Amino acid sequence: MIDTISLLIPKEKLKFLDLSQHGVPKWDLQSRNENYEKYIKNPSNIELRSGLCFPRLTGYKRKSFIKDSNIKIEFSVPKLIYLNNLDELSNNDFTKVIETLQKRLNSMGVSATLSTLQNALVSSVHFSKNIVLQDGYTANYLISEMNKVDLRKSFDFAKTRFINDGQSLYAHATTHQFVIYDKIADLNKDKKRAIDKDQTLYQRNLFTELARENQPKEIIRFEVRLSQKQKMNKVLNDLGYQKNPTFKQIFNSNISKSVISTYWKKIIKERNFGVFSISVSTKDMLQELFLSEKNIKPKQAIYYLGLYNLIRDENGMRHLRTIISKRTHDRTWYRISKDIKRIDYVINQNNPRDWVKQVDKQIDEYRPYKHKKPLIS
Repeated sequence: MIDTISLLIPKEKLKFLDLSQHGVPKWDLQSRNENYEKYIKNPSNIELRSGLCFPRLTGYKRKSFIKDSNIKIEFSVPKLIYLNNLDELSNNDFTKVIETLQKRLNSMGVSATLSTLQNALVSSVHFSKNIVLQDGYTANYLISEMNKVDLRKSFDFAKTRFINDGQSLYAHATTHQFVIYDKIADLNKDKKRAIDKDQTLYQRNLFTELARENQPKEIIRFEVRLSQKQKMNKVLNDLGYQKNPTFKQIFNSNISKSVISTYWKKIIKERNFGVFSISVSTKDMLQELFLSEKNIKPKQAIYYLGLYNLIRDENGMRHLRTIISKRTHDRTWYRISKDIKRIDYVINQNNPRDWVKQVDKQIDEYRPYKHKKPLIS
């Protein structure tokens, strides 16, 4: 479902209250230039010590316009209700989210109607899904396998990083990110090393609570971060959804499922080229290749099997590409990659490994993970 979201609301639809006599700080001037002044309002120390989740507010005072611009309201949606983002929301939680957000804003000196919050435009959104692993699989193992996929040329990602001792895989571009990480291990990290850098007091203590349970959980988390509105609109439009959504429209598990599924399939699953398939002997693969490709010559079949074994070794496709690129041009690699796709399709189309089936099943069912009942009344 949704994790972090940024909403835009015109200033004229909000009321601003001076609660400084109650210890609520005023707006802080963060920066200014000849065209505008930028103001922010973050949770006060008293609010942070309460353990509750509060939004971060940003506003601009523009000097060349009669009317001021929007107020940006950024927050983690599940943390409003659960005080953590390990627990996931469902469509039925929307009314509770809106009512809780209204209360938090009021306590910060910003008054908004429920209708205004429901119909606020979305400027950026992070979709996420927790996958609970079974049968002895660990998040670390899955991430190490996914790291064998050649992510660098996928979805225009400029950078990929394998970080936190193999507990996180991070693909990054200016407009969007795809992050895969060990969610349970991340709960125990300090702010500098954690993927989730804005953990509540309750969430920081959640790791200890989970460690006391008889059956330690292995949860791998997928996050798709659409950090710019233009990219968000393109992704939604490509999937058949409306551009420029409101908060109410985007709070939809079908949209979240479509986005997560698309990134999983197009960036990871469809580019694994045999890495995620059941291991069989080379001779069995040769036999299957001859059965599927009636006219293939033995020399060509052996070439295909050599490629297949190379991409399954150590760092997989990405490592093989690095080696070959030193001796030839990119166009040669593209021809080789087409051959890899062909052999992968023949041998492994119907033989995915068990952990791949687990991920597919949980994304397909898209049931929200619940560790606790809602903590906010």
